[in-house]
Amino acid sequence: MKRSISFIAALLVVAACSKPEQEPAWSKIDLPTDGRMVLRDVADCGDKWWAVGGVLTGTASGASAGPMSDGQAAPATRPAAWIGSPGSAWTEVPFAPLPASYYGPRQVIKSVACADGRVAMVGAVPGGAHGNPRVSTWRLTTDGRMAENPAPFETYGGDEAVGVGPIAAGPRGFAIAGIRSSGAAAWFSPDGRTFTLSELDAAGTAADDVRALPDGRWLITGTTADQQPATWVVEDGHWAPGARPSDVRETAVVTDGELRIAGEPADAPVRPVAVATHADTILLAGDDSLWQATVHR
Repeated sequence: MKRSISFIAALLVVAACSKPEQEPAWSKIDLPTDGRMVLRDVADCGDKWWAVGGVLTGTASGASAGPMSDGQAAPATRPAAWIGSPGSAWTEVPFAPLPASYYGPRQVIKSVACADGRVAMVGAVPGGAHGNPRVSTWRLTTDGRMAENPAPFETYGGDEAVGVGPIAAGPRGFAIAGIRSSGAAAWFSPDGRTFTLSELDAAGTAADDVRALPDGRWLITGTTADQQPATWVVEDGHWAPGARPSDVRETAVVTDGELRIAGEPADAPVRPVAVATHADTILLAGDDSLWQATVHR
C-alpha cells in the first residue's frame, strides 16, 4: 500500500523529535609516562590541553610518607603534567630540577589553570608527623618547565590551615579557593608566582571553588556556617555577597563523580575526576586515564 508523502514526512518529524540526544563517543588518549600515573585535573588553554596529576615512583619513607590506615607507608609520587591537543600526540612537561621545598618533588598536582599564555598549578603531598598536606604552587617558566614557587609554610599551612582547593585563571592573574580556621579564604596572584592570602573572617564558612569574571573580579562559591550554598564576589581583597551571573555556564561538569553535559547526566568511559571543554570537544580525566569526545549539540 502506498503512503502519501505528507504522511511519511510526518513520521520522520515524529522520529526526529523522539530520538534521544546522542551520547559522546569516547577515545582514549595515551600519555607518556615512566610509571603508574594518577590524574587530578584538566584544563583548556586555547591551542593546548593540559592534564595534571602525578606518577607513582615507589614506596615512601620518612617524613613525607604520611600515615595509612593499615600502618604501611604511602606510595611515593612525583608531580606530573602533560600537554596536547585533540587528535595529536601528548608530551610530558618537564619540571625544574631545583625545587623550592623538600616536599615539592614528592607532590601530586591537584589543580591547573591558564590564561594569556600563563599556567599555574597547585600541588600537595601528605607530610610531617601528622601527615597534613604540604601545599605548593607551581608556574610555567619561559623555558617550558614547571617551577615550584617558594612560600612561607604559613601561607597554606600552619595552625590555621584547613584546606586548599582549586585554582582558576583570569585577566588579573590567578586565584585559589580554600578554607582557614577563620572560614572561607582565597589566595590571589597577578602572575602565578607569589600568592597572597585573603580571608572572609566568617567562622563556619567555606570556599569550594573560584572562577574569573569577565570584568576581572573573582566569583567564589562555597557554604555558610549552616551549610547553605553561598556566593561571594571578591575584588582587591574585598569580599561581598553576590549572585552567580546568569552567563556563567559550563558545557560539561563533574558533580559527585558523575559527568553532566548541558545539565543532563551523560555516559563516561570511567568514573570522572575532572573535565574541560573547548568548542565541541570534551576532555575527561579518570583516576588513571585520559579521554576525549566530540559533543553533538
